[in-house]
Amino acid sequence: MSNSVAHYDKILSHSRIRGRNQGPNVCALQQVMGTSKKYFSTCRNWYQGTICGKKATVLYECCPGYMKMEGERGCPAVAPIDHVYGTLGIVGATSTQQYSDMSKLREEIEGPGSYTFFAPSNEAWDLLDREIHSGLIENVNIELYNALHNHMVNKRLLTKDLRNGLTVVSMYNDQNLHINHYPNGVVTVNCARIIHGNQIATNGVVHVIDRVLTPVGNTIQDVIEAEDDLSSLRAAAIASGVMDTLGQPGHYTLFAPTNEAFAKLPRGVLERIMSDKVASEGNLERFTLDAVVSAY
Repeated sequence: MSNSVAHYDKILSHSRIRGRNQGPNVCALQQVMGTSKKYFSTCRNWYQGTICGKKATVLYECCPGYMKMEGERGCPAVAPIDHVYGTLGIVGATSTQQYSDMSKLREEIEGPGSYTFFAPSNEAWDLLDREIHSGLIENVNIELYNALHNHMVNKRLLTKDLRNGLTVVSMYNDQNLHINHYPNGVVTVNCARIIHGNQIATNGVVHVIDRVLTPVGNTIQDVIEAEDDLSSLRAAAIASGVMDTLGQPGHYTLFAPTNEAFAKLPRGVLERIMSDKVASEGNLERFTLDAVVSAY
């Protein structure tokens, strides 16, 4: 296993060491104060008591794959191994389990095969746009079934297999799922963070994620053209000739300044960006990466 793909497992091991005083198979996590976001943290974050500069509190939970036993200290029991459908219940992804039943996916993920299921948490479903959510529930045999298939890959992939920059194909319409695997142990799939990884099933593996994945059809150019609050960026991108590039196939990350951000520039600087192609192009290059980087 190369260092480039082992970050999640390494950070998880550190979390297990920090939690060992609480009993067997207990992992220490940090939760950003005022949010529900929890992380297996790096040594630096642990000793600083922060995540990305934000104050964090310490929590102790069973490490993935283990369970509590009544009257016993820590998490001494190994979680049962079931098919993917049953595993959704084991990891607490009960909404995804319910939707799998409603959409007739249950029979498929109870049967033979080798699947990876990036299963949205219950909270992830609650955060989904109400209109989109209603559309899925109103058409369970097609829309909901397809949406769940978009979270599945037709082979077992553990976090150690999810290399940074890897693209895997989902079971819905061959949609691409882009993987980021960061040195701090965070793993994302189309920018949804894995919050509980590597729950082995008899016919695959389940990774719980913090967002519902939706098929990606828009380019960065489409987003810039549609968002009213990015009209200044749109003008600068057109002036520089960069706009067309942002509509082409590839992997890009754009840190997009809003109209308010542009308004804070000195007038002379703003006028030069809008009128000078070289200056505008140079400015936008500072905000663009030739790779996908997720905010998590």
